[in-house]
Amino acid sequence: MDHFEKKYGVREDERVKEFHRNRRMFCIYKGEMFIAEPNLEYTHAVWFEKQGWMTKEDDSLIDNIIRGMVDKDGGISFYIGYDMRTIDILGFDLQKYVKELVKELNLKKDAKVFGGWKQLEDKTWQPIKEYGQVGDYV
Repeated sequence: MDHFEKKYGVREDERVKEFHRNRRMFCIYKGEMFIAEPNLEYTHAVWFEKQGWMTKEDDSLIDNIIRGMVDKDGGISFYIGYDMRTIDILGFDLQKYVKELVKELNLKKDAKVFGGWKQLEDKTWQPIKEYGQVGDYV
């Protein structure tokens, strides 16, 4: 168990680690897109700590940085905060970052673009908002 799991009471079991391995994390840090290596089985918090962007003592970056993932089907999700809330796309150049992800990860134009995630009663997760398809932004 890493210290972020302990701090926030979230257990990263094998099912969750498998989910992590099947998605590709990214973030926009200081205006630049960063894409994590594939097949990582940990959270953005752990990734950010490994990058030296935050520490176990100060993890406020999570609440102040737009981050997201590309799922196994090529769908892109953008969110912010430990609660993975939607971002205000007004004033955010969504098109720029979708284009960059498409270029770097060779994503298909019919994949979906989402904002935010919420956990359902059955412990599964689903996007909060759909912004359209990748093709709408490239």
